[in-house]
Amino acid sequence: MWLTQKSQPRSYPFINPVDYLADVEKSLQLNFIYIQLKDITTDLLQKLKHDPTAVLLIDTYNEHGLAEQRLLFVNLINGQCEVPVVIGRAYADLSTDQLQLYAATDLGGLLIDGLGDGVFIAAERCGSDKMVNETAFGILQATRTRISKTEYISCPSCGRTLFDLQETTAKIRSRTSHLKGIKIGIMGCIVNGPGEMADADYGYVGSGPGRITLYRGKEVVKKNVPTPQAVDALIDLIREDKNWIEPQTIN
Repeated sequence: MWLTQKSQPRSYPFINPVDYLADVEKSLQLNFIYIQLKDITTDLLQKLKHDPTAVLLIDTYNEHGLAEQRLLFVNLINGQCEVPVVIGRAYADLSTDQLQLYAATDLGGLLIDGLGDGVFIAAERCGSDKMVNETAFGILQATRTRISKTEYISCPSCGRTLFDLQETTAKIRSRTSHLKGIKIGIMGCIVNGPGEMADADYGYVGSGPGRITLYRGKEVVKKNVPTPQAVDALIDLIREDKNWIEPQTIN
């Protein structure tokens, strides 16, 4: 297929390891090589190490796929092969909740260990392409591999929580969910909140009955903001830092 389409922009070959080692015709820019653990050999590692165009797409059919793919990464590391790796997994006939749970475990478990550069989810009869794409981006976001949307860091709520955490989070999300790459901490109280949201860009923290303290990173910028005005004050703070963009409206 690629041989007939190679003149098209953003068109790259997908090669099995046997053909790759046999020096089939390849792109001068980017080549995807499909491998499983069983395909890792000394010859393959040596060729990959000297090929700046190579990207691996790894796969597994093992019942314990995460462990097998982790071993594949160990072999790459031991062979000092630093080629980029896309972690691939295939699923079929799962509900949306099952797909999200399995994919987050299988792929996220590796990414959270710093293994892998991307994900590829093949999902047959598991729901819409939109849902599968959202799941993939959600896994990348949760593992800090790629930030593509607003990140919310929220405490689990306890007896010290000074406002309705779910309602407030939903209100803030409805106003800020279009801010790509911004991390907002929403914490119920001043006791543990600042520590739990330590890597957030902005913080919205309950500081007393009907009062909110706003943070920029770890720095307090506004104290005792009345709750009814607090979400607007948070948005004003984001505007002040020139991190605000107006949400797009669909006509």
